Amino acid sequence: MKITSISLKKYLSILLTLAIIAGSLISCTPSTGNQGTNVPDAEVGDFTVAETSVLMAQNMAIGWNLGNTLDATSDWTDSNGVFHSELKGLETEECWGMPATTESMITAVKNAGFKTIRIPVSWHNHITETTNYTIDSEWMTRVKQIVDWAYNKNMCVIINIHHDNLSISNINGHIGFALSDNAEIQAQSKTYIEKIWTQIATTFSIYDNRLVFEVLNEPRDIDGKFAEQKSYTNNSEWWSNQKTVMDIITSYEQVGINAIRSVAGNENRFIMVPGYAASGSDSGMLALYTMPTDSATDRLLLSTHAYSPYDFAMKDMTDTVFGDDDKASLDYIFSYLKSNYTDKGIGVVMGEASATDKENLSDRIAWATYYFTKAKEAGIPVVLWDNMVTEANEDKNNINIGERHGYYDRNSNTWYFPTMIQAMMKAVYGDNYTAQ
Repeated sequence: MKITSISLKKYLSILLTLAIIAGSLISCTPSTGNQGTNVPDAEVGDFTVAETSVLMAQNMAIGWNLGNTLDATSDWTDSNGVFHSELKGLETEECWGMPATTESMITAVKNAGFKTIRIPVSWHNHITETTNYTIDSEWMTRVKQIVDWAYNKNMCVIINIHHDNLSISNINGHIGFALSDNAEIQAQSKTYIEKIWTQIATTFSIYDNRLVFEVLNEPRDIDGKFAEQKSYTNNSEWWSNQKTVMDIITSYEQVGINAIRSVAGNENRFIMVPGYAASGSDSGMLALYTMPTDSATDRLLLSTHAYSPYDFAMKDMTDTVFGDDDKASLDYIFSYLKSNYTDKGIGVVMGEASATDKENLSDRIAWATYYFTKAKEAGIPVVLWDNMVTEANEDKNNINIGERHGYYDRNSNTWYFPTMIQAMMKAVYGDNYTAQ
Protein backbone atom coordinates (compact mmCIF):
# COMPACT_ATOMS: atom_id res chain seq x y z
CA MET A 1 0.00 0.00 0.00
CA LYS A 2 1.28 3.45 -0.86
CA ILE A 3 2.39 5.46 2.15
CA THR A 4 0.40 8.69 2.14
CA SER A 5 2.10 11.48 4.02
CA ILE A 6 -0.58 13.37 5.90
CA SER A 7 -4.18 13.11 7.02
CA LEU A 8 -6.81 15.64 6.05
CA LYS A 9 -8.06 15.91 9.61
CA LYS A 10 -7.70 19.59 10.23
CA TYR A 11 -9.21 20.60 6.91
CA LEU A 12 -12.19 18.36 7.53
CA SER A 13 -12.79 19.62 11.04
CA ILE A 14 -15.23 22.14 9.61
CA LEU A 15 -17.33 19.24 8.39
CA LEU A 16 -17.07 17.72 11.83
CA THR A 17 -18.39 20.91 13.31
CA LEU A 18 -21.42 20.89 11.02
CA ALA A 19 -22.06 17.26 11.70
CA ILE A 20 -22.00 17.40 15.47
CA ILE A 21 -23.48 20.78 16.20
CA ALA A 22 -27.17 21.42 15.60
CA GLY A 23 -27.34 24.88 14.16
CA SER A 24 -24.65 27.41 13.50
CA LEU A 25 -21.15 27.63 14.87
CA ILE A 26 -22.35 30.09 17.45
CA SER A 27 -24.70 27.49 18.86
CA CYS A 28 -22.45 25.41 21.10
CA THR A 29 -24.58 22.35 21.85
CA PRO A 30 -22.48 19.29 22.78
CA SER A 31 -22.89 15.96 21.03
CA THR A 32 -24.73 13.35 23.07
CA GLY A 33 -22.63 10.47 21.79
CA ASN A 34 -23.49 6.83 22.34
CA GLN A 35 -23.03 4.77 25.44
CA GLY A 36 -19.81 2.83 25.93
CA THR A 37 -18.34 0.81 28.76
CA ASN A 38 -15.58 1.29 31.26
CA VAL A 39 -11.97 0.31 30.76
CA PRO A 40 -10.66 -1.38 33.92
CA ASP A 41 -8.28 0.76 35.94
CA ALA A 42 -4.67 0.10 34.99
CA GLU A 43 -1.83 -0.19 37.47
CA VAL A 44 1.03 1.27 35.44
CA GLY A 45 2.40 3.92 37.78
CA ASP A 46 2.89 7.66 37.32
CA PHE A 47 4.89 9.48 34.68
CA THR A 48 8.45 10.26 35.70
CA VAL A 49 10.61 13.02 34.23
CA ALA A 50 13.81 11.96 32.47
CA GLU A 51 17.07 13.77 31.81
CA THR A 52 17.40 13.14 28.07
CA SER A 53 14.96 13.66 25.21
CA VAL A 54 15.02 9.98 24.25
CA LEU A 55 14.26 8.79 27.77
CA MET A 56 11.70 11.55 28.22
CA ALA A 57 9.84 10.30 25.16
CA GLN A 58 10.01 6.70 26.36
CA ASN A 59 8.63 7.69 29.75
CA MET A 60 5.63 9.38 28.12
CA ALA A 61 4.65 5.80 27.21
CA ILE A 62 1.15 6.37 25.79
CA GLY A 63 -1.02 9.47 25.66
CA TRP A 64 -4.46 10.84 24.84
CA ASN A 65 -5.51 14.05 23.09
CA LEU A 66 -8.22 16.34 24.44
CA GLY A 67 -9.22 16.86 20.83
CA ASN A 68 -11.62 19.44 19.36
CA THR A 69 -11.89 21.20 22.70
CA LEU A 70 -9.54 24.03 23.67
CA ASP A 71 -8.31 23.97 20.08
CA ALA A 72 -11.81 24.66 18.69
CA THR A 73 -12.38 27.93 16.86
CA SER A 74 -15.36 29.65 15.31
CA ASP A 75 -13.38 30.91 12.31
CA TRP A 76 -15.46 30.84 9.15
CA THR A 77 -15.64 32.04 5.56
CA ASP A 78 -18.85 33.69 4.36
CA SER A 79 -20.61 33.29 1.01
CA ASN A 80 -18.48 36.09 -0.45
CA GLY A 81 -15.29 34.30 0.45
CA VAL A 82 -14.48 36.66 3.31
CA PHE A 83 -12.68 35.07 6.25
CA HIS A 84 -13.95 35.88 9.76
CA SER A 85 -12.00 35.34 12.97
CA GLU A 86 -13.28 37.26 15.95
CA LEU A 87 -12.56 37.21 19.66
CA LYS A 88 -14.52 34.47 21.38
CA GLY A 89 -14.95 33.50 25.01
CA LEU A 90 -14.97 30.30 27.01
CA GLU A 91 -17.85 28.93 24.93
CA THR A 92 -15.45 27.89 22.18
CA GLU A 93 -14.46 24.90 24.33
CA GLU A 94 -17.83 23.33 23.48
CA CYS A 95 -18.54 24.72 20.02
CA TRP A 96 -17.12 21.73 18.14
CA GLY A 97 -19.43 19.36 19.97
CA MET A 98 -17.44 18.56 23.10
CA PRO A 99 -18.86 18.93 26.60
CA ALA A 100 -16.97 21.17 29.00
CA THR A 101 -13.91 19.35 30.30
CA THR A 102 -14.13 18.12 33.89
CA GLU A 103 -11.57 16.72 36.28
CA SER A 104 -13.39 13.38 36.28
CA MET A 105 -12.65 13.04 32.56
CA ILE A 106 -8.94 13.52 33.17
CA THR A 107 -9.10 11.01 36.02
CA ALA A 108 -10.72 8.41 33.76
CA VAL A 109 -8.02 8.91 31.13
CA LYS A 110 -5.28 8.50 33.74
CA ASN A 111 -6.93 5.44 35.27
CA ALA A 112 -7.18 3.75 31.87
CA GLY A 113 -3.37 3.73 31.69
CA PHE A 114 -2.52 6.91 29.76
CA LYS A 115 0.56 8.57 31.24
CA THR A 116 0.50 11.59 28.92
CA ILE A 117 -2.21 14.03 27.94
CA ARG A 118 -1.88 16.45 25.05
CA ILE A 119 -4.06 19.53 25.40
CA PRO A 120 -4.22 21.31 22.02
CA VAL A 121 -4.96 25.02 22.44
CA SER A 122 -5.85 27.74 19.94
CA TRP A 123 -5.03 31.28 21.05
CA HIS A 124 -5.64 33.62 18.11
CA ASN A 125 -9.37 33.80 18.85
CA HIS A 126 -8.71 34.76 22.49
CA ILE A 127 -6.55 37.85 22.02
CA THR A 128 -7.77 41.08 23.62
CA GLU A 129 -5.37 43.51 21.91
CA THR A 130 -2.99 43.24 19.00
CA THR A 131 0.04 45.24 20.07
CA ASN A 132 1.33 42.62 22.50
CA TYR A 133 -1.19 39.93 21.45
CA THR A 134 -2.50 39.81 25.01
CA ILE A 135 -4.28 36.53 25.79
CA ASP A 136 -7.69 36.83 27.42
CA SER A 137 -7.09 36.19 31.13
CA GLU A 138 -10.22 34.04 31.46
CA TRP A 139 -9.02 31.81 28.63
CA MET A 140 -5.57 31.43 30.15
CA THR A 141 -7.15 30.61 33.51
CA ARG A 142 -9.29 27.90 31.92
CA VAL A 143 -6.30 26.39 30.12
CA LYS A 144 -4.36 26.40 33.38
CA GLN A 145 -7.21 24.73 35.25
CA ILE A 146 -7.28 21.77 32.86
CA VAL A 147 -3.49 21.54 32.80
CA ASP A 148 -3.49 21.45 36.60
CA TRP A 149 -5.97 18.57 36.73
CA ALA A 150 -3.58 16.40 34.73
CA TYR A 151 -0.31 17.80 36.10
CA ASN A 152 -1.43 17.21 39.69
CA LYS A 153 -2.16 13.58 38.82
CA ASN A 154 1.49 13.17 37.84
CA MET A 155 0.76 12.91 34.13
CA CYS A 156 2.98 14.39 31.45
CA VAL A 157 1.09 17.36 29.98
CA ILE A 158 1.68 18.82 26.51
CA ILE A 159 0.26 22.20 25.47
CA ASN A 160 0.78 23.95 22.18
CA ILE A 161 -0.20 26.57 19.61
CA HIS A 162 -2.75 24.60 17.56
CA HIS A 163 -5.13 26.18 15.01
CA ASP A 164 -3.38 29.54 14.85
CA ASN A 165 -1.82 28.78 11.45
CA LEU A 166 -3.77 30.87 8.93
CA SER A 167 -3.49 30.84 5.16
CA ILE A 168 -1.65 33.55 3.26
CA SER A 169 -5.01 34.60 1.83
CA ASN A 170 -6.51 35.09 5.30
CA ILE A 171 -3.62 36.44 7.39
CA ASN A 172 -4.06 40.08 6.34
CA GLY A 173 -5.95 41.90 9.07
CA HIS A 174 -6.24 38.81 11.26
CA ILE A 175 -4.33 37.38 14.21
CA GLY A 176 -2.07 34.36 13.87
CA PHE A 177 0.82 33.22 11.69
CA ALA A 178 1.25 32.01 8.11
CA LEU A 179 4.02 30.36 6.13
CA SER A 180 5.22 32.91 3.61
CA ASP A 181 8.43 34.47 2.36
CA ASN A 182 6.76 37.89 2.44
CA ALA A 183 8.73 40.00 4.92
CA GLU A 184 5.66 41.63 6.50
CA ILE A 185 3.84 38.33 6.97
CA GLN A 186 6.95 36.75 8.46
CA ALA A 187 7.38 39.67 10.85
CA GLN A 188 3.76 39.43 12.01
CA SER A 189 4.04 35.66 12.36
CA LYS A 190 7.22 35.80 14.40
CA THR A 191 5.88 38.53 16.66
CA TYR A 192 2.71 36.55 17.26
CA ILE A 193 4.62 33.35 18.11
CA GLU A 194 7.03 35.25 20.37
CA LYS A 195 4.30 37.07 22.31
CA ILE A 196 2.10 34.00 22.78
CA TRP A 197 4.91 31.78 24.02
CA THR A 198 6.26 34.48 26.32
CA GLN A 199 2.86 34.66 28.01
CA ILE A 200 2.44 30.88 28.21
CA ALA A 201 5.96 30.42 29.56
CA THR A 202 5.33 33.10 32.17
CA THR A 203 2.05 31.56 33.32
CA PHE A 204 3.61 28.11 33.73
CA SER A 205 7.10 29.14 34.80
CA ILE A 206 7.00 27.31 38.15
CA TYR A 207 5.89 23.99 36.64
CA ASP A 208 8.49 21.25 36.43
CA ASN A 209 9.24 19.11 33.39
CA ARG A 210 6.01 17.17 33.65
CA LEU A 211 4.78 20.08 31.49
CA VAL A 212 6.04 20.05 27.89
CA PHE A 213 5.62 22.86 25.35
CA GLU A 214 4.96 22.09 21.68
CA VAL A 215 5.85 25.22 19.69
CA LEU A 216 3.55 24.64 16.71
CA ASN A 217 1.02 21.99 15.71
CA GLU A 218 1.04 21.19 11.98
CA PRO A 219 2.73 24.20 10.31
CA ARG A 220 1.85 24.26 6.61
CA ASP A 221 0.92 26.37 3.58
CA ILE A 222 -2.82 26.06 4.09
CA ASP A 223 -4.12 27.44 0.81
CA GLY A 224 -1.12 26.64 -1.35
CA LYS A 225 -0.48 30.31 -2.08
CA PHE A 226 3.21 30.06 -1.27
CA ALA A 227 3.56 27.33 -3.87
CA GLU A 228 1.38 29.22 -6.33
CA GLN A 229 3.42 32.40 -6.03
CA LYS A 230 6.68 30.52 -6.57
CA SER A 231 5.32 28.38 -9.41
CA TYR A 232 6.23 25.24 -7.51
CA THR A 233 4.71 21.99 -8.70
CA ASN A 234 3.30 19.07 -6.76
CA ASN A 235 2.75 21.15 -3.65
CA SER A 236 -0.40 21.13 -1.55
CA GLU A 237 -1.52 22.05 1.94
CA TRP A 238 -0.34 18.73 3.35
CA TRP A 239 2.84 18.19 1.33
CA SER A 240 5.81 20.21 0.20
CA ASN A 241 9.19 19.42 -1.37
CA GLN A 242 10.62 22.92 -0.87
CA LYS A 243 13.52 23.43 1.53
CA THR A 244 12.64 27.13 1.62
CA VAL A 245 9.31 26.35 3.23
CA MET A 246 10.93 24.02 5.76
CA ASP A 247 13.45 26.67 6.71
CA ILE A 248 10.66 29.18 7.39
CA ILE A 249 9.12 26.67 9.81
CA THR A 250 12.47 26.30 11.54
CA SER A 251 12.83 30.07 11.83
CA TYR A 252 9.36 30.41 13.37
CA GLU A 253 10.10 27.63 15.85
CA GLN A 254 13.39 29.28 16.75
CA VAL A 255 11.49 32.40 17.77
CA GLY A 256 9.19 30.31 19.97
CA ILE A 257 12.06 28.47 21.62
CA ASN A 258 13.96 31.69 22.29
CA ALA A 259 10.85 33.24 23.84
CA ILE A 260 10.32 30.24 26.12
CA ARG A 261 13.96 30.16 27.23
CA SER A 262 13.92 33.88 27.97
CA VAL A 263 11.41 33.39 30.78
CA ALA A 264 12.91 32.31 34.09
CA GLY A 265 11.84 28.81 35.09
CA ASN A 266 11.82 27.52 31.51
CA GLU A 267 15.54 27.28 30.89
CA ASN A 268 15.48 23.46 30.73
CA ARG A 269 11.90 22.65 29.83
CA PHE A 270 11.38 19.99 27.16
CA ILE A 271 10.07 21.47 23.89
CA MET A 272 8.52 19.65 20.95
CA VAL A 273 9.02 20.89 17.37
CA PRO A 274 7.39 19.55 14.16
CA GLY A 275 8.43 19.58 10.54
CA TYR A 276 6.05 20.38 7.69
CA ALA A 277 2.49 19.50 8.79
CA ALA A 278 4.11 17.42 11.55
CA SER A 279 4.36 14.56 9.08
CA GLY A 280 5.80 11.45 10.65
CA SER A 281 5.20 9.26 7.62
CA ASP A 282 6.97 11.16 4.83
CA SER A 283 10.71 10.66 5.13
CA GLY A 284 11.32 12.99 2.18
CA MET A 285 9.80 15.97 3.98
CA LEU A 286 11.53 15.12 7.24
CA ALA A 287 14.86 14.95 5.43
CA LEU A 288 14.35 18.57 4.30
CA TYR A 289 13.48 19.81 7.79
CA THR A 290 16.15 21.11 10.16
CA MET A 291 15.36 21.27 13.86
CA PRO A 292 16.03 24.66 15.48
CA THR A 293 18.88 25.21 17.93
CA ASP A 294 18.48 25.40 21.68
CA SER A 295 20.42 26.95 24.56
CA ALA A 296 19.49 23.94 26.69
CA THR A 297 21.15 20.58 26.13
CA ASP A 298 19.06 17.67 24.84
CA ARG A 299 15.69 19.24 25.53
CA LEU A 300 14.17 19.23 22.02
CA LEU A 301 11.87 16.45 20.80
CA LEU A 302 10.65 15.92 17.25
CA SER A 303 6.85 16.18 17.11
CA THR A 304 5.22 13.91 14.50
CA HIS A 305 1.74 12.79 13.44
CA ALA A 306 0.85 9.69 11.44
CA TYR A 307 -2.68 8.53 10.74
CA SER A 308 -1.16 5.60 8.93
CA PRO A 309 -1.41 3.67 6.75
CA TYR A 310 -3.62 6.37 5.24
CA ASP A 311 -5.95 4.16 3.19
CA PHE A 312 -6.77 2.06 6.25
CA ALA A 313 -6.59 4.74 8.94
CA MET A 314 -8.21 7.72 7.22
CA LYS A 315 -9.59 7.08 3.75
CA ASP A 316 -13.02 5.83 2.66
CA MET A 317 -14.50 2.35 3.07
CA THR A 318 -12.40 0.83 0.27
CA ASP A 319 -9.80 -0.36 2.80
CA THR A 320 -11.16 -1.79 6.03
CA VAL A 321 -8.79 -4.74 6.51
CA PHE A 322 -5.45 -4.40 8.29
CA GLY A 323 -3.05 -6.57 6.32
CA ASP A 324 0.60 -7.27 5.64
CA ASP A 325 1.00 -4.27 3.36
CA ASP A 326 -0.23 -2.04 6.20
CA LYS A 327 2.29 -3.62 8.53
CA ALA A 328 5.04 -2.92 6.01
CA SER A 329 4.05 0.74 5.91
CA LEU A 330 4.27 1.02 9.68
CA ASP A 331 7.55 -0.89 9.72
CA TYR A 332 9.02 1.73 7.38
CA ILE A 333 7.72 4.73 9.36
CA PHE A 334 9.02 3.62 12.73
CA SER A 335 12.26 2.25 11.32
CA TYR A 336 12.98 5.63 9.71
CA LEU A 337 12.17 7.60 12.86
CA LYS A 338 14.24 5.28 15.02
CA SER A 339 17.27 5.27 12.72
CA ASN A 340 17.29 8.99 11.98
CA TYR A 341 16.22 10.40 15.34
CA THR A 342 15.95 8.09 18.36
CA ASP A 343 19.17 6.22 17.62
CA LYS A 344 20.90 9.59 17.18
CA GLY A 345 19.79 10.85 20.59
CA ILE A 346 16.74 12.86 19.53
CA GLY A 347 13.49 11.95 21.24
CA VAL A 348 10.40 11.56 19.06
CA VAL A 349 6.75 11.93 20.09
CA MET A 350 3.93 10.69 17.86
CA GLY A 351 1.61 13.46 18.98
CA GLU A 352 -1.42 12.34 16.98
CA ALA A 353 -2.46 8.94 15.66
CA SER A 354 -5.69 7.02 15.16
CA ALA A 355 -7.53 4.66 12.83
CA THR A 356 -10.99 5.89 11.89
CA ASP A 357 -14.01 3.78 12.81
CA LYS A 358 -15.21 1.89 9.71
CA GLU A 359 -17.23 -0.66 11.69
CA ASN A 360 -14.14 -2.87 11.57
CA LEU A 361 -13.25 -3.16 15.24
CA SER A 362 -11.28 -6.40 14.98
CA ASP A 363 -9.03 -4.91 12.29
CA ARG A 364 -8.64 -1.68 14.24
CA ILE A 365 -7.56 -3.73 17.25
CA ALA A 366 -5.02 -5.47 15.02
CA TRP A 367 -3.87 -2.04 13.81
CA ALA A 368 -3.58 -0.72 17.37
CA THR A 369 -1.61 -3.74 18.53
CA TYR A 370 0.85 -3.48 15.66
CA TYR A 371 1.13 0.32 15.59
CA PHE A 372 1.73 0.73 19.32
CA THR A 373 4.09 -2.25 19.40
CA LYS A 374 6.27 -0.84 16.62
CA ALA A 375 6.24 2.58 18.26
CA LYS A 376 7.28 1.05 21.56
CA GLU A 377 10.15 -0.80 19.86
CA ALA A 378 11.31 2.51 18.37
CA GLY A 379 11.13 4.27 21.75
CA ILE A 380 8.32 6.53 20.54
CA PRO A 381 5.19 7.29 22.60
CA VAL A 382 1.88 7.53 20.74
CA VAL A 383 -0.71 10.12 21.75
CA LEU A 384 -4.14 8.94 20.59
CA TRP A 385 -6.29 11.53 18.80
CA ASP A 386 -9.86 11.61 20.17
CA ASN A 387 -12.67 13.77 18.76
CA MET A 388 -15.50 11.70 20.30
CA VAL A 389 -16.98 10.76 16.91
CA THR A 390 -17.75 7.14 16.01
CA GLU A 391 -19.72 5.49 13.23
CA ALA A 392 -22.58 5.06 15.68
CA ASN A 393 -22.97 8.72 16.65
CA GLU A 394 -22.03 10.57 13.50
CA ASP A 395 -24.31 12.52 11.21
CA LYS A 396 -24.27 10.22 8.16
CA ASN A 397 -25.13 13.09 5.81
CA ASN A 398 -22.21 15.30 6.73
CA ILE A 399 -19.36 13.59 8.52
CA ASN A 400 -16.37 12.38 6.57
CA ILE A 401 -15.51 8.72 7.12
CA GLY A 402 -11.95 9.69 7.91
CA GLU A 403 -13.06 11.72 10.92
CA ARG A 404 -14.42 8.95 13.16
CA HIS A 405 -11.75 9.19 15.85
CA GLY A 406 -13.85 8.78 18.96
CA TYR A 407 -12.62 6.62 21.84
CA TYR A 408 -13.86 8.20 25.06
CA ASP A 409 -17.45 9.35 25.56
CA ARG A 410 -17.01 12.40 27.74
CA ASN A 411 -20.75 12.68 28.29
CA SER A 412 -21.03 9.32 30.06
CA ASN A 413 -17.36 8.95 31.15
CA THR A 414 -17.12 5.59 29.38
CA TRP A 415 -15.04 4.18 26.52
CA TYR A 416 -16.55 3.32 23.15
CA PHE A 417 -14.04 0.58 22.36
CA PRO A 418 -12.56 -0.74 25.64
CA THR A 419 -10.98 -3.77 23.97
CA MET A 420 -9.11 -1.47 21.60
CA ILE A 421 -7.83 0.67 24.46
CA GLN A 422 -6.68 -2.43 26.32
CA ALA A 423 -4.88 -3.67 23.19
CA MET A 424 -2.94 -0.40 23.08
CA MET A 425 -2.06 -0.69 26.76
CA LYS A 426 -0.92 -4.29 26.38
CA ALA A 427 1.28 -3.33 23.41
CA VAL A 428 2.92 -0.52 25.40
CA TYR A 429 3.22 -2.08 28.86
CA GLY A 430 3.38 -5.79 28.01
CA ASP A 431 3.41 -7.98 31.10
CA ASN A 432 3.53 -4.87 33.27
CA TYR A 433 -0.03 -4.01 32.26
CA THR A 434 -2.48 -4.99 34.95
CA ALA A 435 -6.11 -3.99 34.69
CA GLN A 436 -8.24 -4.41 37.77
